[in-house]
This record gives sequence, structure tokens and C-alpha cells, in this order.
Amino acid sequence: MHAFIRNLVAEKYNVSVADNVSILYGGSVKPANAKEIFSKEDVDGGLIGGAALNADDFSALIKAI
Repeated sequence: MHAFIRNLVAEKYNVSVADNVSILYGGSVKPANAKEIFSKEDVDGGLIGGAALNADDFSALIKAI
């Protein structure tokens, strides 16, 4: 889906704009899935919810980047 969105931006504007747009993962990012999510080519970040309230969980998210 992230690649699809980036391609839409490239078609509507241009590749340079698409390459400079940050596309965030909007689902639930947790220590258990962060590495997989952040490893995707067109995922530039994520919306962090409850994991940010626990120092160990938040630290694990940072290490996954």
C-alpha cells in the first residue's frame, strides 16, 4: 500500500516530490512487529501509540529502526 501511495504521488506530481514525501504506517507499531514494518522500502515511519508509554517498548521500537 505504501508503494501504491508513493506511485500515486509520483503520477500526480513527480518522482522527486514522491521521493521526498514521508509515508507513515498507520497501524499499531509494537516491538514485536516494528522491525518488519520499518524494513519495508516505502515505510518512512509509524504512528506510535501505547508503546510510547512504556520505556522498554519505546526503546525496542527505536532499536528496530
